[in-house]
Amino acid sequence: LSAEKGALLFADAARTASVTPVFIGDGPIAPRLREQYPEARLLGWREPAAVREAMRAARTLVFPSLWYEGLGLTALEAKAMGTPVIVSDICAAREQIADGAEGLWFRSGDAGSLASALERLKDDALVARLSRAAYESYWRDPPTLSRHVEQTLAVYDEVLARRRG
Repeated sequence: LSAEKGALLFADAARTASVTPVFIGDGPIAPRLREQYPEARLLGWREPAAVREAMRAARTLVFPSLWYEGLGLTALEAKAMGTPVIVSDICAAREQIADGAEGLWFRSGDAGSLASALERLKDDALVARLSRAAYESYWRDPPTLSRHVEQTLAVYDEVLARRRG
């Protein structure tokens, strides 16, 4: 739990949306979260199996990072389980989450935008639709190691071809 990961932003947005934020992990801002947001549930570190169980049970996974993030395997793990993801519009994880179809995007750093997304996910029918679509999308074409290597080599081939031509 660190400031740049957006935990405080999530807690603030959750308060606005009247939902209880749940955090798994620990870090330098945990004491601040406990003090400023006593309604938040801080579960601390968990074994991987317990994290997956919590992710499966969650209504959504919130990926509120304030800085540009790489892919974000957590978002893919949630998608694979059929857990809709709310993701910042500036991180690479958004490329894996179709806005309004498999999860929701919010404006980076904007607690009001994130609160609006949380409000939208109070709709059980929307959560069910996003959940089903996220699961189906992931398993229709799961990211395998061999596919990753193939795609990486294709990028290298393209760069080398441009350089030669």
